Amino acid sequence: MKRPVTLLTVALLAAATIAPTAATAQAADPAVPAGYARVNYYRPDGNYQGWGLHVWEDTTAQVEWTKPLPQTGKNSFGAYWDVPMKEGWQKLNFIVHQGDNKDPGPDQSLPASAGNQAWIISGDSKVYTQKPDVTAQQIGDLSKAQAHFLTRSLIAVKPELVANGALLNLHYSPAGDLKLTATGITGGQSLPLIPVEGGMTAALKAKYPYLSGYALVSVRPEEAAQVPEALRGQLALDSVTPAGKLVDATSLQVPGVLDDLYSYTGPLGLTWTAGKPSLSLWAPTAQSVQLRLSDAAGTGEQTLPMTRNAQGVWSIAGDASWKGRSYRYEVKVYAPSTGKVETNLVTDPYSVALTLNSERSVIADLSDAAQKPAGWDALKKPALASVNDLSIYELHLRDFSASDPTVPAAQRGTYLAFTQVNSSGMQHLRALATAGLKAVHLLPTFDIATIEENRAKWKATPDLSKLPPDSDQQQAAVAAVRDQDAYNWGYDPYHYLTPEGSYAVNPDQRTREYRQMVMSLNQAGLRVIQDVVFNHTAASGEASTSVLDRIVPGYYQRLNLDGAVENSTCCSNTATEHTMMRRLMLDTLRLYATQYKIDGFRFDLMGHHMVADMQAARQMLDSLTVQKDGVDGKRIYLYGEGWDFGEVQGNKRGKNATQINMYGQGIGTFNDRIRDAVRGGNPFGGLQDQGFATGLVGVPNGQKQNTDVARLLHLSDQLRVGLTGNLRDYRLTDMTGKTVTGAQVDYNGAPTGYAASPQESINYASAHDNQTLFDAVTLKAPLNAPEATRVRMQDLANSLILLGQGIPFFQAGDDLLRSKSFDTDSYNSGDWFNTLDWTGKDNGFGHGLPPADKNKDNWPLYKTLLGNPALKPSAQDTQRATQHFQEMLRVRYSTPLFRMQTAQQVQQGLSFLNTGPQQTPGVIVMRLTGAVNAQNPYRNVVVVFNGSGQTTSVKDPALAPLKLSLHPVLAQSSDPVVRQSKATGNTLSVPALTTAVFVGK
Repeated sequence: MKRPVTLLTVALLAAATIAPTAATAQAADPAVPAGYARVNYYRPDGNYQGWGLHVWEDTTAQVEWTKPLPQTGKNSFGAYWDVPMKEGWQKLNFIVHQGDNKDPGPDQSLPASAGNQAWIISGDSKVYTQKPDVTAQQIGDLSKAQAHFLTRSLIAVKPELVANGALLNLHYSPAGDLKLTATGITGGQSLPLIPVEGGMTAALKAKYPYLSGYALVSVRPEEAAQVPEALRGQLALDSVTPAGKLVDATSLQVPGVLDDLYSYTGPLGLTWTAGKPSLSLWAPTAQSVQLRLSDAAGTGEQTLPMTRNAQGVWSIAGDASWKGRSYRYEVKVYAPSTGKVETNLVTDPYSVALTLNSERSVIADLSDAAQKPAGWDALKKPALASVNDLSIYELHLRDFSASDPTVPAAQRGTYLAFTQVNSSGMQHLRALATAGLKAVHLLPTFDIATIEENRAKWKATPDLSKLPPDSDQQQAAVAAVRDQDAYNWGYDPYHYLTPEGSYAVNPDQRTREYRQMVMSLNQAGLRVIQDVVFNHTAASGEASTSVLDRIVPGYYQRLNLDGAVENSTCCSNTATEHTMMRRLMLDTLRLYATQYKIDGFRFDLMGHHMVADMQAARQMLDSLTVQKDGVDGKRIYLYGEGWDFGEVQGNKRGKNATQINMYGQGIGTFNDRIRDAVRGGNPFGGLQDQGFATGLVGVPNGQKQNTDVARLLHLSDQLRVGLTGNLRDYRLTDMTGKTVTGAQVDYNGAPTGYAASPQESINYASAHDNQTLFDAVTLKAPLNAPEATRVRMQDLANSLILLGQGIPFFQAGDDLLRSKSFDTDSYNSGDWFNTLDWTGKDNGFGHGLPPADKNKDNWPLYKTLLGNPALKPSAQDTQRATQHFQEMLRVRYSTPLFRMQTAQQVQQGLSFLNTGPQQTPGVIVMRLTGAVNAQNPYRNVVVVFNGSGQTTSVKDPALAPLKLSLHPVLAQSSDPVVRQSKATGNTLSVPALTTAVFVGK
């Protein structure tokens, strides 16, 4: 992940605005080669070591964040990079960075119309297209926003601005014509600011912890009425000594004051009253907003005035004839990203329908009969007694059917593919549901900025099936069309409340088709979970796919201390701690829950939201009832990625929704502890490090680290905690014989256990990120291990997830030995590397070397494996894995003992044998106990996970009274090896790399 420039870097720079001059000594600099663009970079300290260039857009260079373009050389300005460009290039996007330190911070670009050179000055966010004179430094910088307008009267500033009796003034200009001179800011109007004794209050420090050391100044009470007007233009402040010397000058960040003055709970977007539409847009800083109303095709556009209310909402009422017409807003607003007043034509952020490629919003009534498939209103949800009963199968919508010949060609890769009930894919999903699977999780299906919706413009790769399995030709062909094909994971939000059009057979019918998909999955016995991405937008500033930031600039995105948009998530971070961004998130969740009957939401990078954001989401959904809203909101499950990094790390922006902080919220977080213990290594290294399920110690692969018994015992303790639902306070005996809690078992310096109840742990060994489980097993297993051994490793990994407390989660194809030929990040690797063959004939292994941009460093290792035909599983191998997966699903749902609901139940009803220093390494023995009743036929269940390379015999006096026998599902298993498992008195015998479940009544 990319992270913002450090404060140290900023401190090195005495913030400066540089005036462009005629390029000096340019003749001495080497000429820019033909077909290249040059990025020049100046640092006042002269230290260019480690600084590289990340580039994208119209360049032929392929770089990874961790492997930027090296410097081409030095010239009279500083360091420079010559970047190869595509023929006819229009724009070069770039970031100068040193590791995760970006300078100056935001994404930058050079348009071809401005020439073929850009000059960048460290700490200055401006891209110069003429060589600037770096000797002409001036105090202050209005391109930065280092002051923070927190309330209707209070502004936080750096302490040095108020030192020694300095005088501060707030300047504002509706025309955006403020200028910085050697003595201060000129132009517009000004308001004197007065220091506030004591600085930041306790309440403000709690809300803005990253500003806790700042000073406070205030608008005078008699002039507070001018603040609303000031907010609708350019804002800046300066600090001048009593002697008239300029101390500093900067622009202001305004989210806090906008929340204080303009928080709004009334209607937004499109609403209907008695068949007539009204439109409302929250744009408190806009100078004017007009409606551009067109017919459905976007022609005959009219411009209609809208009316602003006291809360900054612009509205207009229409009539019934507006239904089906398209529209945009014309927003006149000051944009800090350009430093001037812009007139933006922008779609509605609350759009519920869109034209092709999101060019215009559409006035549509989601309650119209034409928008609903037959039976939609009466649709009954698959039963779910408790969220603890969930099991989740993660699926990319296009992966489901793009390669399925049993789906009509026109419907492949679409919502309607799910309505083909006899297709291979739907037959497979129904079989999983029959075995017990409860939900399908769909990767993003909201309107996506990076997929072309006009099918006629899609480009495809040629037939790649005849190429060698270890060739680099496949990835080259995929790379050639990767931004013009139909594929992307879709983590690029454009419009939140409208489904993606490229997944519809008819984009104008996307609402109806989406509902048909949900209906078909529900009728197959599967609930539907939607992947949501509220941590960033596809773009910000004046970019064409920027919506929110072109309506209320500087509000919806999270900014760094200089006012630049944070990009730690990847791009254009958003700030759901701001009232109206949080509201947009809640309104989106409500719409999909009530209008599309979505059963759960998975939050991408949830740790970039605040705990309070997630609490608000949970409370809102809990308020939805069948009688009032048509859904039972309490049955809608929430979970997400609780990673802690970037500008929010360590609660810097407030208490963020990380694994540790989400304790007790009833919201799930992905459990990386169990993932790493099952697989070995981690997503960032250790490709051949083995784990419990992949042969550590028991079936070593020849790497020295994989004979470490102590590491195996520690991973086993982590797994035991994971099997409890990753409970923080569960008490168990660790590898040393001590009684410890789940939190006291170490995970890379952090606690292993962090959950308050099992539903707070998403247990997984594979997800769309990183390599598939099959690819991990292939990398970690001994090279000479037969395919049957590799299949058993995969089965063991899946059973560790399926039979633990908590919510089991799988990537689609985990039950099919799915491979992506080692691609570690297939977000844009096309249908070829993301293929999903429901028949099991082609698991995707041997599709060529994975795309170079993310994987090239490991090509030598991958080539050796991909070229080995013995590693390609047969259809029979895949069938065995599929049968095992479904058998373990049936075992899980044969008794509620695998789905306990509280930490107390787990502590009382789950225990481990074979623990402490005398344990048999590589063997975990879990005992579950409970009362026999109508739902539970078993008083005792004992599960043996044998990760060793040989048959194990578990002896314990406690086993004898239980009168155990092999679970009836496994006694009839398609796997003859597991059928060899035996229970005799106080002894359980289980073959190598096998999970056996014994039951006693």
